[in-house]
Amino acid sequence: MNRRTLAAAGSGALLVAVAAAVWLGRPATPDAEPAAVTVPVQRTTLTSELRLSGRLGHGPLTPVGDTTGTVTGLPRVGDVVRVGARVYEVDGRPVVLLRGKRPFWRELSTGSATGPDVRQLEQNLADLGFGGGFDVDERFTPATARAVRAWQRSIGAEPTGRVRPGDVVTVDAGDIRIARVDARLGGVDAAAPVSYTATAVRVTATLTPAQARELAAGTAVEVVLPDGTRVASTIAAIDPGGEPTGTDGETTPATATVDLPDQKAVADIGLPAVQVRVAKAERARALVVPVTALLATADGGYAVEVVRDGVVERIPVEVGLVADARAEVSTAASGDGPEPLREGDAVVIAS
Repeated sequence: MNRRTLAAAGSGALLVAVAAAVWLGRPATPDAEPAAVTVPVQRTTLTSELRLSGRLGHGPLTPVGDTTGTVTGLPRVGDVVRVGARVYEVDGRPVVLLRGKRPFWRELSTGSATGPDVRQLEQNLADLGFGGGFDVDERFTPATARAVRAWQRSIGAEPTGRVRPGDVVTVDAGDIRIARVDARLGGVDAAAPVSYTATAVRVTATLTPAQARELAAGTAVEVVLPDGTRVASTIAAIDPGGEPTGTDGETTPATATVDLPDQKAVADIGLPAVQVRVAKAERARALVVPVTALLATADGGYAVEVVRDGVVERIPVEVGLVADARAEVSTAASGDGPEPLREGDAVVIAS
């Protein structure tokens, strides 16, 4: 009889077989053969998981800014820039981070034509605490100009009441993390002087095309850190990939982005590889044995051997969920055979 180690155990495949109606009893004596290696049958929750390899990181780099003048101040890589704070400096003037979906393309001041860029500026002023005297709309009023001057004084800029395109940079996000600095102090008319990422650490896991079709944003996952810490999270986005990389016809792989709500758990561990686990099936209060306890029977079914009162009994079993090298098993009572498998029974495993 061959003891079958199930190749599908790691993949979480479901294996169901009809139990063989064969029972043998033999003494478990040292004189007959070496003592059997046994483990107890457990009653527990068995979960089948998809396991993905991922890496911690801050997400893709995005270049930002466009200077006209001499660069007189730059951030450092790793700096976190808050909305309303200086990103870099040109001709001694701070260039400030604002939130928005569109860049500022014209000077805004009293008398400017109405437009969504005015609304975007006023919304930023209101969010930064300078919006008490105006309504957030598409009109640049004297009250807007007073709020701009108050804001400019707070950041050490000349209080002109006007906002020029070169005074600010906009990102469709909140605070940013400086990931690369391409300009140099004293440089003139630098395009995209800095590049940024998100401030939060997240996980990017590479997917197969089939996994990219199966998984979706919002799916609950568990991220396992190198020290074994488990962090509950969800998939934030699925990128199907397939975009040209510009290298010999290669395309980008499919990926899953996983946000980490508990940033303290990853604050000081660098950016190592991690594992992402996605639960696919679960059995509560299942009778569970190691897959190395399963015997393949002649009729294609399975059995286990149990040591009871010094005697080895072979019990036919049906196999359910298989995961993590463990198998869910069930047995039925038989009038002329052994008693059904029970929690705590000592099953023989391959040694």
